[in-house]
Amino acid sequence: MQAPNVLLIGPYDPHCGEYTFLAPPLGVWRLAGVLEAAGVTVKVFDPNCCPQPPRRALERELMRQPWDIIGVSTTGMTLRFDLELAHLARRLAPQALLIAGGMEATFRPDLMFRLGPFDRVVLGEGERPLLEMVARLRAGTPPVGISGTAERRGDGQCLRLPQRALDREALRDAIFATPYERMPYRAYWERLESAYRVGALPMKAAREALLSEIRSVRLITLNYCPMGCTFCSSTNFLREAQGSVAGIARLDADECVHMLRRIVAAHPGVRTIIFQDDIFVFTQDQRVLPLCERIIAAKESGALPPTLQFISTNRVDAMTPARLTAMRRAGFRVLGFGIENFSRPVLEEFNKGRIHPHIEPTLSTARQLGITPFLDLILTSPRATLADLAETLRQAHRWVERGCEVGMYPYVIPFSGAPMASDPALEPHTISERREIAGTGLAWQQPTKILPIDPLVRETILGIERDFDAFLAQAGEESPHLPSRVRSLVWILCALRPMAERGFPIADEETVRRQLAARLPGVRPELTQAGVARA
Repeated sequence: MQAPNVLLIGPYDPHCGEYTFLAPPLGVWRLAGVLEAAGVTVKVFDPNCCPQPPRRALERELMRQPWDIIGVSTTGMTLRFDLELAHLARRLAPQALLIAGGMEATFRPDLMFRLGPFDRVVLGEGERPLLEMVARLRAGTPPVGISGTAERRGDGQCLRLPQRALDREALRDAIFATPYERMPYRAYWERLESAYRVGALPMKAAREALLSEIRSVRLITLNYCPMGCTFCSSTNFLREAQGSVAGIARLDADECVHMLRRIVAAHPGVRTIIFQDDIFVFTQDQRVLPLCERIIAAKESGALPPTLQFISTNRVDAMTPARLTAMRRAGFRVLGFGIENFSRPVLEEFNKGRIHPHIEPTLSTARQLGITPFLDLILTSPRATLADLAETLRQAHRWVERGCEVGMYPYVIPFSGAPMASDPALEPHTISERREIAGTGLAWQQPTKILPIDPLVRETILGIERDFDAFLAQAGEESPHLPSRVRSLVWILCALRPMAERGFPIADEETVRRQLAARLPGVRPELTQAGVARA
């Protein structure tokens, strides 16, 4: 046959960024670029950026022409919506080879076959399996026994066929093939500017700060995170597909600058480039200082805009004053750190106890240099105590006051592939919720939270969460988007009274309410008071 027609569908988040980044699905576009380089006709359908309702837009796309391969990308948080689109694709394109891919498909191919109408499931990176499927279709041979896929045997069992992870050169080629020139970042920026109400901001400085946050483009330069945190599935993604530990692969400094120049040329309005690697700087890192030097040189020569800024996620124990200084000079304005918790026992439970001594000096140095740290926090772990929760809330408020941004989650989410999600001891404390696939009658129980084992800690964090949700429901009527910097203060505000009643004071109530009101200029002042009263 001629070159197959391939349709790739990104993860579907109808909640507008609650479960995914409000940005083009980078992995899906990378696959599209690799297939196009092999002479394949590819269309990316992004359900999160449609001029019409996503189902209707997908129907039109499916009816526009015959499709030989349709790939559906899945995540744990968006699975019910991804499966809804998969069933629609099967009804309207019954002849197509329908494939599931992504994190959830890799860890749970049996679930994909049980709930979805899939012919194959891709395990891990999709480049080689999809290229092999295309080759089989061109040759008129059956797409069976392909490495990096799972298929159903005649007896209904799921057969997994492992594949090697991409090596450094193959990863580089795949990243270089990503068609940034066609990715609809402008549409996402306009949508975000509307959500943030940028035009209504009273000061130019405030508008410029938000535009730097909004007009961003994402770049991945790493294949996976090797850190092995117990709440996270990233380390196990390639291991699950390969059947063994995969080696780390990433772009070098010159290759990173090459991609930065391409992105700027494709999207001249970009203000910030976000390195979306799970870990951008390692403890024994040989790339970060040369990369900063090359970025500075590219700005001085005019190859990159002098005002271009960067965001990355890093190990807090990998930051030295020299590295922080170099990154600040290169234009890194925000550095993300997976602190996760300020309590040493909880960090040890997360397999991150080694970072505890590095938190204070790293954050202090970053702030002195004018860098804004963004701290990801999980307020409770399965074995957390009230003292652990109090320590994290107090320290979170302290660092917010010192200029850090903070994102908070109340408890561990049991992502497929994470050690905690498969720990039998935590099964009694794991809560599942019924998930339904619209239009099919199919449903399943999806694990959604791992609660603290201690009954008092569990009761406390669930009560705080209820007040937090009630606050957001009211605030959302007046402010359509509440960023993490605001939500973190809402969490703290809602925690003040229940924690104080249990003998763990966190912060001064009036101070927190005043800080929150300053960050919610469009919301009625009495709302912040109501948030405390409910708590």
